[in-house]
Amino acid sequence: MFRRLLIATVVGILAAFAVAGFRHAMLLLEWLFLNNDSGSLVNAATNLSPWRRLLTPALGGLAAGLLLMGWQKFTQQRPHAPTDYMEALQTDGQFDYAASLVKSLASLLVVTSGSAIGREGAMILLAALAASCFAQRFTPRQEWKLWIACGAAAGMAAAYRAPLAGSLFIAEVLFGTMMLASLAR
Repeated sequence: MFRRLLIATVVGILAAFAVAGFRHAMLLLEWLFLNNDSGSLVNAATNLSPWRRLLTPALGGLAAGLLLMGWQKFTQQRPHAPTDYMEALQTDGQFDYAASLVKSLASLLVVTSGSAIGREGAMILLAALAASCFAQRFTPRQEWKLWIACGAAAGMAAAYRAPLAGSLFIAEVLFGTMMLASLAR
């Protein structure tokens, strides 16, 4: 019991650092791309000229697309393991770490350039990824899915600043996945 509580604490801390790191990178890139230090993309857009309002999100999307395309050509294959925490929960609890990081970086480029895409998904993915890294080093294989779900819950709680909602959502996902897996046997 104490061991799991300690691991859950470490996973929560790692997830918080992952989300905070993404937020800080987002603010830094918003300042670089949009000359905005308010943290609000709406404020940044009102201060941009019309041609920059059109061009900046397009260039961010282009950069993200080129990054993803370049990664796929560099690796010569599609990711061999899941790049999303939902997929990892439905399979054997493993991620393609490099592909997941590239996917998160592409999301960061798109979000910070002002495109209408959610930033929370990448935060949750990074938190689950951090939890997975920790779990694979320090816990038995049969617990990996549990710790990925805990990392995703902590990431959702940090991303939305709603701990109870994050925990309930991930509990629903985790139990639903386990129930479907047990029915298939």
